[in-house]
Amino acid sequence: VTLLCLFIMCFLFLYGAIYLTLFLKVKKLPKDRIYEGIYIGRVEVSGCTKKEALALLEEKEAEYRQDVLTFEAGEKTAEISLGELGFEVQNEEKLIDQAFQYGKDGSVFQCYFKNKNLKKNKKVFQPEYVVHPETTETLLKERVGVLFTGASNAAITRSGGQFVITEEKDGLEIDEKATREAIHTFLNQKWDGKSGTVQAVERQQKPTVTKEQLSVIQDNLGSFSTYCGSGQGRVTNIEVGTGRINGTVLMPGEEFSAGNAMRPFTEETGYVEAGAYENGEVVKDIAGGICQVSSTLYNAVIHAELEVTSRQPHSMVVNYVKPSRDAAIAGDYKDLKFRNNTEYPIYIEGYVSGGEVCFNIYGKETRAEGRKIEFVSETLSTEDIVQKYVEDPETEFGKTVKTSGGHKGVKAQLWKVVYENGTEVSREVFNKSTYKPSTNKIKVGIKSEDGAAVAKLKEAIKTQDEAKITAVIAEVKGQQQ
Repeated sequence: VTLLCLFIMCFLFLYGAIYLTLFLKVKKLPKDRIYEGIYIGRVEVSGCTKKEALALLEEKEAEYRQDVLTFEAGEKTAEISLGELGFEVQNEEKLIDQAFQYGKDGSVFQCYFKNKNLKKNKKVFQPEYVVHPETTETLLKERVGVLFTGASNAAITRSGGQFVITEEKDGLEIDEKATREAIHTFLNQKWDGKSGTVQAVERQQKPTVTKEQLSVIQDNLGSFSTYCGSGQGRVTNIEVGTGRINGTVLMPGEEFSAGNAMRPFTEETGYVEAGAYENGEVVKDIAGGICQVSSTLYNAVIHAELEVTSRQPHSMVVNYVKPSRDAAIAGDYKDLKFRNNTEYPIYIEGYVSGGEVCFNIYGKETRAEGRKIEFVSETLSTEDIVQKYVEDPETEFGKTVKTSGGHKGVKAQLWKVVYENGTEVSREVFNKSTYKPSTNKIKVGIKSEDGAAVAKLKEAIKTQDEAKITAVIAEVKGQQQ
């Protein structure tokens, strides 16, 4: 018993001595700093406070963002920097907390031996490197996706009154999501902290338009033509605009914008100055005349009974179609848009020939054989041309010069009449349109050395009262005699 007690006392004394020794050594370790031999990724954070460690990581992260990843797609390559991909170290502060606490939690023995082991073997807290998902996939599509030879849709043209169809071809496209995952794998498993190479992931791409789909385009669903003349700047614009629409294929459900198809309206794209409506007056404008293109197309479209989704009338009536049969193009607020509401593709043919602009809508006829439609323009009311008196400093005092022509204001509606086997089965208002009257200017000469007379006539012109203007002119001329 005595020996056992002595043994226990010696053991307790030795244990206490060892514990005290280790406790004192652990106590000397800096509690407000990360222990020596600790890394976060490739960054040594030994002896750092949390704030200093964060600064080091952010500095390294900024360096990494300058690195460039080269994406391979066959023999072609594209480069994108990590910064552009939205590169960052995931959960930096959590990693710093782990590094800071390492060797400080647990028993005295655990803390001592962890710290002792750090002198021989460094402790690495491996971060997760990530890129921004949406940004990365967008850049991959824009820069790497173009390296692949994509699928080719079947194409259709019309020549010599016949359709010619080119077959579709399969192709390849980038798999943005899979390539983004390949980037993540590379950064976290193979990356050495410098620029590197990633193999872009491809997938098969099927054409969206096939020869089989286009082969059904055989029937003329709707046609219309208007007279445009020849040899003028306006006709040049009509030819350019028509050419931009000719050959358009619309798949079922697709919407077409005539304005977008004919833009941009610039000299570089072939357009010239010609007459156009602006604020109720005829002015010179680049691409003047393209509204005749959209109006002619509009009439072909409604005869084909396609779904018109946007149509606006001109500010004044036009002379190439009856009221309510026009479709204006102006800025971003007037456009002709329609949707292919059939179950089959349609082909739009447009051309200028013999002084006429013509449009044909081809597709597959599904309407009943005895069905016929007619569109009838009805004028509801008219408004006289506006006369406006304006000052003319270059013309002799009191002399007036009138302009002739112009258009009356009109309110109209378009009826759609349907016949079946020669019998009318329906008649409904298809659209309504309001057109302003044109303004005919009457120039009044105010050229005179008599300032008082000129001032008096200007005041009369402001009233737009013909009787007052005539009276002032007569009064001044009477005084001069």
